[in-house]
Amino acid sequence: TEDYATVRIAASLLQQDMKAVTGKAPEIISAEKSLSGNVIIIGSLERSALVRQLVQQKKVSASTIPGKWEAYQLQVLSNPLKGVTNALLITGSDRRGTAYGVF
Repeated sequence: TEDYATVRIAASLLQQDMKAVTGKAPEIISAEKSLSGNVIIIGSLERSALVRQLVQQKKVSASTIPGKWEAYQLQVLSNPLKGVTNALLITGSDRRGTAYGVF
């Protein structure tokens, strides 16, 4: 919820694309404690508390994108959070980088 509107819009558009392909719309969840199973985590380094937490806990490395303009990275994580089996992490250096990663 604290991330940029651009990031929330990109997540919503991904949700719509997934529904168009599969017939089912994945739920968009903003509360970490509600995450479980296999998830896609989308967030910018600038504003996403969850992304910053994963970086601080050294569960992900974001060393290639800080300070860059419109950069992003994709990572697959196993058991990154309690209750989460697998996560596709889409991280951007800023709002546009995050959106580019989603698209």
